[in-house]
Amino acid sequence: MDELDLIKKDWQKRNEDLPKYTQDELMPMLHKKSSSSVKWIFIISILEFVFWLGIDVLVSSKEYMDSIENQSFLWFLKILTVLNYVVLFGFIYLFCKNYLRIQVTDSARKLMKQIIKTRKSVKYYVRYNIALFIIMFVIGGARAIMMQTTFNTLEFWIICGIMVFILLIVVGLLILFYRVLYGILTRRLYKNYKILNQMEL
Repeated sequence: MDELDLIKKDWQKRNEDLPKYTQDELMPMLHKKSSSSVKWIFIISILEFVFWLGIDVLVSSKEYMDSIENQSFLWFLKILTVLNYVVLFGFIYLFCKNYLRIQVTDSARKLMKQIIKTRKSVKYYVRYNIALFIIMFVIGGARAIMMQTTFNTLEFWIICGIMVFILLIVVGLLILFYRVLYGILTRRLYKNYKILNQMEL
């Protein structure tokens, strides 16, 4: 049983064999743990952004761009890339803002609100990244198929089936990755939220 579980059990049951914490003693501990979790969410999101930026730079080489003869598709890729960076910067700004707000939060109710906002932001961030990957995979796969003119009907459906299978596998791995990466931190925040909620009752 970790420290927060011990505190929660003490707060609810007030057993004699457990250490007693007043609300004034408990708040700084919860504040510190919540602030640490949000800080790590912010740091990981920046590292993830840098990683995908590096992948994008390697993939979107001049040779690759020159190989795209369809100018409409080329402009679509450029606009989608810019919009993606804008959205990702927005999420990073939001995580940073959540962290700074928790740093100056001085009441249990305000801390609870910031925890809820942070957890929602993380959920939207994860959903956006998975949705974007699906969109890019489908667009890339469709373009690759359209460039081939030698497929018969059976081959076409076999390739589509293989692509759907690969997409499901990769999306499943992405969901697992995000559950491990951000799930641990958001669960810690939720644990803090439940303790704060008990304090407010």
